[in-house]
Amino acid sequence: MKINPFNPIHLRKISKIINYKIDEFIGHFYDLEKTLSQLDTRPPSLNFELTNICNAKCVFCGYQYQERAKSIMSEQVFNKALADYIDLGGGDIFLTPIVGDSLLDPNFLNRVYTFRKEPKIRDIRLITNGILLDRFGIEEVVRSGINGIFISTAGFQEEMYQRVYRNNSYQRMRDNVLALLETRERLGIPLDITIGLRSDRPLVEVMKDPDFQPILKYKPEIDFTWSFYDFGGKIKESDLLGTMKMRQVAADKKTQPCKNLYDGPIVLPEGVVMACYCAAAMDAIEDLSIGNIMNESLREIWTGYQRQKLIDQFEKDGNLNPTCSACTAYRNLDFYRSSKGRRFGSENEARVKGEKIDSSYHERLHY
Repeated sequence: MKINPFNPIHLRKISKIINYKIDEFIGHFYDLEKTLSQLDTRPPSLNFELTNICNAKCVFCGYQYQERAKSIMSEQVFNKALADYIDLGGGDIFLTPIVGDSLLDPNFLNRVYTFRKEPKIRDIRLITNGILLDRFGIEEVVRSGINGIFISTAGFQEEMYQRVYRNNSYQRMRDNVLALLETRERLGIPLDITIGLRSDRPLVEVMKDPDFQPILKYKPEIDFTWSFYDFGGKIKESDLLGTMKMRQVAADKKTQPCKNLYDGPIVLPEGVVMACYCAAAMDAIEDLSIGNIMNESLREIWTGYQRQKLIDQFEKDGNLNPTCSACTAYRNLDFYRSSKGRRFGSENEARVKGEKIDSSYHERLHY
């Protein structure tokens, strides 16, 4: 995709990246090791893969090649993971699977209610394709206590949607997104709603699509990408369409541990805990599993040997495990040099000490 610096959407993204890079540069004058040590004591956030089942078959997603058995998280796994997290001080919750859509969990709304009852849980955030939002009632979702919903979609033209997401529920998805925005405005509830465009056409065209105009009137946050992960080699450049490109990360750039190893683990439906929630982790149980929540405490898993081994491999001999070596979702540690990253570390340390944390939205580069 060609960047047009005069396009307001492009301009906002360019401005955000520039400001972020400046913040990162300033962060080089701070002690990165201090921040990382603050994150090592307990998970700074927790990701729940409520299900690894999806109702779309996006051309850019490895779900179509997933080898793991498809399942929904049991109450036993859910309750144990949440209890362990609360015991450690709680924090932010992310309900985005490695692959799949959490709205296919019939207990989704009850899970959100359960999180929201806990005073130690702050943000609850979700990435979804939006097809099943009406399954639970749009108003019920808006009132549930969830803080942020990121709608991943090709855009609002039916032909493109069917081409990229390979699903026939375009009209339902669009109706749900519009109803979500309308309901938020009517109720005055501060729910962050972001439209994440994964299109195969130029952004300037996508933004002009007639079906998009009623949605844009509600001024949702707009995110876009033209660069996609390869899901551990499962997605090829030839799978992508139009303006889509494959993200590339050279092996010699992986000279420090990946940011994902510090963000917080993801609990899979059967209880396996993965050190990383990235796309390459989809079937990488042998490579990236660091324990099972039903056999160990969350603290033991997070501070244990398996996660530390994954971190150490980047700095010792550079002989990475196969998944990390080939991964195109790799991120260096610059985020944790930034002011937001340092705040993330200090908040984690405060939770260890049992101190009260500001309940306002904590921005994190998770998406």
